[in-house]
Amino acid sequence: MDSASNTPTPGLRQKLIIAAIVVTALLALFGLSTLHERTASEMQARKNATALAFEKAPEQWLAHPREASEFERALQAKDVAAVGVSGGLVLYTDRAGHPFSTRLIDCGLGCKNEIGSRLGELSVAQGFALTDIDVDARTGGQRLFQSLERAGSALAPLLVMLLIAGPLVYLQLRGPLSQRTRLADKPKTRFDDVIGADEAKKALRRVAAFMKDPKQYAAVGAKAPRGVLLDGPPGTGKTLLAKALAGECGASFISVDGSYFSSMFYGAGIGKVKELFKKARDAAPCIVFIDEIDGIGRRSNGKEAGGGGGEQEQNRIINRLLVEMDGFSSLENVVIVGATNHIDNIDEAMRRPGRFDLIVRTAMPTVPERQQLFGLYLGQIKAATGMDLPSIARTAAGMSPADIANCVNRAAAYAAEAGEVHVSEERVYQSLETHQLGGEVSNSKDVITPETLRRIAFHESGHALVAHVLEAGSVERVSIEPRGPALGVTYVTRTHEEPLYGERELRSRLAMMLAGREAELIAFGNASSGAADDLKRASELATNMIGSMGFGKTFGLLSMAGVPKELIGPDVQKSVLDEARALLESAQAECRRVLEEKRDRLDALTELLLGQETVSGAPLKRVLMGEPTAA
Repeated sequence: MDSASNTPTPGLRQKLIIAAIVVTALLALFGLSTLHERTASEMQARKNATALAFEKAPEQWLAHPREASEFERALQAKDVAAVGVSGGLVLYTDRAGHPFSTRLIDCGLGCKNEIGSRLGELSVAQGFALTDIDVDARTGGQRLFQSLERAGSALAPLLVMLLIAGPLVYLQLRGPLSQRTRLADKPKTRFDDVIGADEAKKALRRVAAFMKDPKQYAAVGAKAPRGVLLDGPPGTGKTLLAKALAGECGASFISVDGSYFSSMFYGAGIGKVKELFKKARDAAPCIVFIDEIDGIGRRSNGKEAGGGGGEQEQNRIINRLLVEMDGFSSLENVVIVGATNHIDNIDEAMRRPGRFDLIVRTAMPTVPERQQLFGLYLGQIKAATGMDLPSIARTAAGMSPADIANCVNRAAAYAAEAGEVHVSEERVYQSLETHQLGGEVSNSKDVITPETLRRIAFHESGHALVAHVLEAGSVERVSIEPRGPALGVTYVTRTHEEPLYGERELRSRLAMMLAGREAELIAFGNASSGAADDLKRASELATNMIGSMGFGKTFGLLSMAGVPKELIGPDVQKSVLDEARALLESAQAECRRVLEEKRDRLDALTELLLGQETVSGAPLKRVLMGEPTAA
């Protein structure tokens, strides 16, 4: 527990700052007003009787305006008793005591007959009084309007101060963290509700055990975990795992993100850290989830990028976070869970034991897990029965749970736009193709000629047939609808997702990649540019097989990846490329053999594609196996 001190709390400090700003502004306005009144009084005391007479009631003269020429004739007739001048405005009284006003005409520099320049001389010659006056010739409405303008100018400094202090007042009125951050009820999510992520759940169950009975561990001297870092690609369920952890041990759940601690006010981020941890201790047992925790950043050493106040504030936020985590006792039952996609951006001091004790990795779902996810999300919409979920799951290789949820939602949108009452398997595949190929069916479909479409059909049929016969994978779907940069696509998935590839499988995949171009050569006697990407990927694979995987004869066990670059000369490079080319030519011969032997299947699949554009499921399997297709 912190020791007592006279240091003001953050809330009291804000109130004192606001009060000081307001008092300073009021004192400044009062001082300006007093100075103005004193100056005006001193100026009045120094004026003569004639000027005071004019200034006492100037409306008497202003109510009787005369032309400048009439004023000049009065001067010539020596009928002027007193004259008061205020810039270009002249108030004068004739010998009979009648008050008049006029405005002198400025005829410019060098004007010899300017009446204003001769008033002093005429005053001495004719004996009338002449004085400077300070008269406001404006109407009442003009004075009111301009007074408001002056008041606005005088209040401008106060308004600036209020703009600065306003957000502080707003933050103060919003109240403490308990009113700004929603404390969720005990989450009902459990680990069994999270599909997949078995490795992550296994690690988090240990944390849940600590939180359920901290005394049991404290009795034997074991220290409870203080922080957990969930590291993994976006969309792999890190937030859901944190909620499941809270639900599993009956804890409260507070969720913020890394940007929560940032503030435009120096020191406000530190206060947020303190309040967050105070709230967590009050709500214990509690899980504090900080999403995108790498947003807090890495501590600066002061030598990078200027080392300004923003970096210093960031360092102080990190330091305060570490101090609060160090202050946890074994029985406080608060665990901080941070989620990140870039764990290398997390400050090393935060990752050391005693702070974030446990790093839990989340990974993309496997085929069975993707199948469960599709089943879950399809069960939440009006999906048609009899979908081939294993095939859909294999086709969705590399998709995260968030991607799968979005894919199913997009499929439902397609069905709604088409006026269908159920989401069919075809709509799911349509959504998958949009995700994997980067777009909807392109407009190039309308400009493709029948001859080019036939070439594309032979090309994709070649890929599918060789992949099936040489067992390069499971052929799930073939389409000649152009999407993004692809004019057609053949989905070939592995029946498993083991991290190892055998030499036979790799050679089969080489043959599959070259089969599209080879099918064009068989059907048309020439190839097209459509095989450019196939050749690129096949060349990369063949080069890696020879230079890195040990499948070549020239280098044997020698891997080019482990040889210093300065030792790899032109002769070595030529040897690698020659053997890689020989490997490609062998794969080419193998795929040509398959295509020529199974020419009937190649033609049958081509015609089926030209008629339906997309073929999958049982019809695709039948034609690949050489069985007669249904009429």
